[in-house]
Amino acid sequence: MLIIGILCLLVAVISYLRYVNEKQNNTNKNKEDSKNEAKWQRSLAIIFLILGLILIIYAIALHRF
Repeated sequence: MLIIGILCLLVAVISYLRYVNEKQNNTNKNKEDSKNEAKWQRSLAIIFLILGLILIIYAIALHRF
């Protein structure tokens, strides 16, 4: 479960980096399309961050008790 939590955190980091990249590249594309893609990547990063933290905390709690 700890490994799955770490993988979720890695996906969150990758999604956040793609979000930052989309925000910087919004001048090359249509701004509305880039804005929607950036929002989607940010939402995905938040979801995986929360899921990863829950899994890691749960795995640590199970290991200690």
